[in-house]
Amino acid sequence: MLTEAWLTLSWIDFTVSFLPYSRWKSWLLIQPDVKTDQAAATSLSFKQLVWSVNAAASHHPRKPTCLRRSLTLKHMLQRRHIPTDLRIGIRKNSSQIDAHAWIEHAGIVINDSPDIATSYSQFPVLKEELLRHL
Repeated sequence: MLTEAWLTLSWIDFTVSFLPYSRWKSWLLIQPDVKTDQAAATSLSFKQLVWSVNAAASHHPRKPTCLRRSLTLKHMLQRRHIPTDLRIGIRKNSSQIDAHAWIEHAGIVINDSPDIATSYSQFPVLKEELLRHL
């Protein structure tokens, strides 16, 4: 899992850093309602995947942002047929604006603290028809 996380993180980091937004913007979409592989969802430990992504990020030559780590986790879960939503939020912190990204499965935050969603004002979930205009 750690090797998969490191390779996926490297691929996502390269794509987000060097390819046009139009090539990867679909990654930000919510997944259509797909049949969840319940066996994979129950037997899979989200904590193991999150740990793998965080460990890969800490040994990566570049320091991946929360967006890159969240996209990596999202892709790894998609490969296991487990639907997730990428959430992006912002908040004002003294004189600056902070942004943060995290992953939710069935409305539960899986790669951050459970209260992260209340700490940030969330952007609306992107649907395909909205993304076409971005």
